[in-house]
Amino acid sequence: MNHRVMKLLVVATCAVLFAGMISRQAGTPGQVNEVTFSKDDQKTTIDCNRSAVIITGDDNKIIAKGECTKLTISGDDNEITADTVNEVVISGDDNKIALDTVAKISVSGDDNKIHWKRGAGDSRPQVSDTGDDNAIKQD
Repeated sequence: MNHRVMKLLVVATCAVLFAGMISRQAGTPGQVNEVTFSKDDQKTTIDCNRSAVIITGDDNKIIAKGECTKLTISGDDNEITADTVNEVVISGDDNKIALDTVAKISVSGDDNKIHWKRGAGDSRPQVSDTGDDNAIKQD
C-alpha cells in the first residue's frame, strides 16, 4: 500500500472517531444531561432542553426555560424560576422557587417558598414536605 493512501486511511479513521466522541458528548435522545451551578451569586437564564439542573451554590438567580427533568437545590437563598419541571427536590434553606408546571415536589430543607401554577397532566403535583416552615402554594 502506498504511503499517501495509508495517510488518508489514518486521517479518515481519526475523523470518524472524533465525530463519534462529539456526538456522544452532545447527548442522545432519552439521555439525561445535567447542568450544575456550584458557585455563588450567579445570575443566568438557561434552556433546560430536558436536562437535570443541580444548584449547590447560594444566592443565585436562575431562570430555567423549557422542560427540566429534575431540579435539585441543596444551596441556600436561591431564587429559581422554571417553566416545566418533572421533579423538584429541595434540601437547602430559604429558597424561593416559582414553577409554571410541576409533577412532584420534595422538600427537606427549611423556610423555602415554592409557588406553582399547574400540576403535570392537569393533576396536582405530588408533594412531600419533611422540613420546617416551608410554604408550598398554588398561584
